[in-house]
Formats: sequence, C-alpha cells, structure tokens
Amino acid sequence: MATTTTGRDALEQMGLKRREAACYIALLELGPSGTGCIVKKTGIPSSKIYEILDRLLAQGLASCVTKNGKKEYRAADPKALLRIADERRRALVEAMPVFVQHRSISSSNEVEIFEGRTAVFRMFTAMIDDARAREQYLVFSIDEENKDDSVNLFFKNLAVRRKEKRLDTLLLKNARRVRKERHTKLQLRYTDLSLPQGVTVFRDNVILLSWAKEPVAVRIRSEQFASQMRKFFLELWRTAKRE
Repeated sequence: MATTTTGRDALEQMGLKRREAACYIALLELGPSGTGCIVKKTGIPSSKIYEILDRLLAQGLASCVTKNGKKEYRAADPKALLRIADERRRALVEAMPVFVQHRSISSSNEVEIFEGRTAVFRMFTAMIDDARAREQYLVFSIDEENKDDSVNLFFKNLAVRRKEKRLDTLLLKNARRVRKERHTKLQLRYTDLSLPQGVTVFRDNVILLSWAKEPVAVRIRSEQFASQMRKFFLELWRTAKRE
C-alpha cells in the first residue's frame, strides 16, 4: 500500500532500520498486540522480533505491558516522532496522516511501561509538551539518597520544560534536610509523613517512577485513579510545611 510505504520511508529517514519501521507501523495498525500477531503482520522472523521490539522500546517508540502472563506491545503516539528528530520534521509532517489514520483507538484506562532514560524522558516530555499553561502538575519527590548528578540533571531538564510550558508545579518532599531546587521555579513543601516516592499526577495520568541503575516508569491512564491521587496529594499539601 502506497501510504504505508511513505510512512516507512519517513521512519527510515529519521534513522530507523527497515524492520523497525515495519514493526512500528504494524503496531499502529494492530493496537496492543502480542509477538505472534506482529510476526504475522510484518513477516519478521520470530527469532528477531524481540530484538526489534526492544530497540523500539529503548527509543520510546513503543511500550510494553504484561497481561495474564503475556507481553503486549503498543506503538507510541505518532506525534512523538516529531520530537525525536527535528531535522526530519518536514518529512515526518508529510507522513503524519498515515500514522494517525492507522493508530488504533485506545481504551479509557491504560497501563504502559517505559524502560531506560531515553524512553522515560520522552514519555514525560510528550506529556508536558501537550500541556496548557497553568495546568496543575503534582509530584511526590524521590528522596535525595536516590539521586546522583545524572539523575538530578534528568529532573532539571524536565523542570526546564515545565517552566517553558508555565505549568503550576507542586512538589512534596519527605523532609526538610534536602537541598532546595532553585532552578525549578516550583512550589515546594515538606512533610514528616511517609510519602510514596517518584509519583507524578497530571491530568488523567499517574506515573510511578522507580530509579535504580536505570529508570522504569509505569504510566496509568485512569481518570478515577488520577482523581483519587490528586485528592490525596492536595490534602497533604494543605498541611505540609513551606520552604
């Protein structure tokens, strides 16, 4: 099909290999799928499919969730492609209708897993880039002992993007013993209560971030769950100590 060929060519121009491009387009058309369906759709050998999917996961172009003991893969929002390669923006804009046309309609409640700094950063930035000024962005901070210089740089870069979008960012920390984050220009409060670590609430998203050697993020899209977490955060915020 000509439109599929156009989309694949654009993906190859931005650096994807032919099988990676074919796999990404197949995920758009199929929606959440196991490897068997992807192999059948693309013709990629089953011995190679996991390697290709892992590369898409690492680039933030796909996510994976385990359901009933089986892995399901889904394509990232096509608009994420524009954030990955600005120098190929024109070619990707021309191909964008192809990706939007084939993207499956997702359910109102979703769970996605992102592994590695690149994939996690792109997930956060895609969410922030879509935000409107003065929207509320709530964060339960990771304790300082879980941060090193590279982790601090990761969060500083996110803070810069939030500032550019003029988000109303509220940050709760467990104790006042940590250093202030002057670069973030956010509202910061402290509490002696035990808090969940690395949790972000924005719109209908709740993101659970775990950081060991490399980050792993679980994004839960649920209006009800996000509403409950937002209420919990704001109740703590009202009684927390100011800087």
